[in-house]
Amino acid sequence: MSEEKTQGGVQSLEVGLNVLDALIAQRTPMMLKELSEKLSMHPAKVHRYVVSLVRMNYAKQLEDGRYALGDQAWRLGLSCIQRTDMIQAAQPMIYALHREINCGLQISKWTSQGPLVVQWIEPDQPVSVITRVGSIMPMLNSATGRTFAAFMAEEIVRPLLDKEWQQRQALGQPVYPANWPEFQELKQKICALGAATVAGDLLAGVNAVSVPVFNRHGEVEFSIAALGSETHLPVDADSEKLAAIKATAAALTAFISQA
Repeated sequence: MSEEKTQGGVQSLEVGLNVLDALIAQRTPMMLKELSEKLSMHPAKVHRYVVSLVRMNYAKQLEDGRYALGDQAWRLGLSCIQRTDMIQAAQPMIYALHREINCGLQISKWTSQGPLVVQWIEPDQPVSVITRVGSIMPMLNSATGRTFAAFMAEEIVRPLLDKEWQQRQALGQPVYPANWPEFQELKQKICALGAATVAGDLLAGVNAVSVPVFNRHGEVEFSIAALGSETHLPVDADSEKLAAIKATAAALTAFISQA
């Protein structure tokens, strides 16, 4: 039987998607030999499918020869996340918060790579930000990253924290928290406040406040981060805007828990 046709489907497409699935499941770039072994398929055959995936931008070949997911694969995943029912259902409350505090709002979901920005709502006032939809936020010095780090299971977030510490050390760049004990201290403060804050840590002159929204299982469903200038978005504990953000997150958590 031709490789191109099977009853009710196209076999070559199914094989190509299996190759893509292997790249997704591995989470780290792979050499062609590794991919071949994972799929129990001859390297020459795997190579033909990888070439097509690269051509369509669902995969890419790195300088060291390994293969990783391409931009189109990320866009596909992002499109699915953006259509998540809970985030869609939350839009009225999210936009109401935006009108109330007049800050930029960033909605993020957890992925194996870290927090992924899935929505960005511009503020009326100019705020210089470099993180847009599709950005993976750093765990250590972004309010969004700190939120997920503090409210998710340690066994999930610690490998990403360790990776960032290693990268910072290799580049000679100081960062707070600088180690696991410092993070534990920061985590206690974040959990006590119910929010993570940064004051110019990621971008000079830009403050950020991030809060978690939980699902019925007590897991972080997504985070809401507000971004604004130092004068427009104070990050002290008695800030009215912080209170408004936390109130919206609490209302969304109650809404999702009942959905």
